[in-house]
Amino acid sequence: MKKQSRWIPAVVVPAAVVAAGIVVPSMAANAEVVLPEKTPQQVLELAASSSGASFSGTVEQTSGLGLPDVSSFQGQGGAGDATSDALELLTGSHTAEVFVDGTDKQRVQVVEDLAERDVVRDGDSVWTWDSESKEASHLTLPDTSVTEVPTALPDGTAVPQTPAELASALLSAVEPTTTVTATDNVKVAGRTAYQVVLTPDDPATLVGSATLTVDSETGVPLKVVVAAKGQADPAVSVGFTSVDFSAPSSDVFDFTPPAGAAVTEVPAPGTDDARAHHADGQAPEKTVLGSGWSTIVGLAPSATSESAPTSASSDDGSALLDQVLTPVDGGKVLQTSLVSVFVGDDGRVWAGAVDADALQAAVAAQ
Repeated sequence: MKKQSRWIPAVVVPAAVVAAGIVVPSMAANAEVVLPEKTPQQVLELAASSSGASFSGTVEQTSGLGLPDVSSFQGQGGAGDATSDALELLTGSHTAEVFVDGTDKQRVQVVEDLAERDVVRDGDSVWTWDSESKEASHLTLPDTSVTEVPTALPDGTAVPQTPAELASALLSAVEPTTTVTATDNVKVAGRTAYQVVLTPDDPATLVGSATLTVDSETGVPLKVVVAAKGQADPAVSVGFTSVDFSAPSSDVFDFTPPAGAAVTEVPAPGTDDARAHHADGQAPEKTVLGSGWSTIVGLAPSATSESAPTSASSDDGSALLDQVLTPVDGGKVLQTSLVSVFVGDDGRVWAGAVDADALQAAVAAQ
């Protein structure tokens, strides 16, 4: 069985994309979609008001960042490790089923090649599950008002977010360095929708524009499109191909790890246990430089990763990285059409929606 592709790891692209508010392929305008007129600000307010909605559907993510073809590595010693799977994700399309019932019940499910990956939240309980590795993790939140919950599997692989989650990050970056304009109404997944285009006024960012498509009735973001400067095709795309706005069945959010699963209990964020957990090297320390569209995020290597034994898989992953990273003073760098990544000789990883020179200069200034 071919190991399924993994979604973008949090250590690389989402850190920069979410921090900068980036998120999807643009839609062809449909002249027949007639809706009551709304100003761009009213469309943004409609999207912001959709928090707490209930829905389910199929989400497709497409990435085209101008990376070289790494398919030749699949099926050779390193195929299926986090590095090769992440790079495959950045050059292809992937699908997930999502279920949301209000603010504290969510499930994201990826099923490919008979394997399954899930993140399930039911109130204060959050589970992640990987059927291939038979690993699960469990987190009990301090209260149900917490919205920042883990979206990664036990091996560190991130799972897809819904367009609504990505749009929320996008909306946080709107002011004050963004021009917002309305464009033609469209249909997405059979739903009529408003569209607004967000154009960064920040000359340092690689983001050309981001298009937010909002359901005309519920305000739920249906699709988000990001175009990189100088690139005709969308760089990153996340959107519904089908959607249902009725509340999902409650049993969708029930999860019990199968017999034989390896279960890890994760300390709740903000607690003394979590701080001790991080101090022991179980989670990387995050540093944020700048703000808005040119935000740069840095993650320090954990003690665990520094002391972990070298495996054939990690060696193959390093060889694959060597194919896309360019040696520079102090480390190695990767620039895509939308995001640059700098891996320092000290093991710290930096990412941002800026060009490689600007990224290295910001890191060097620390």
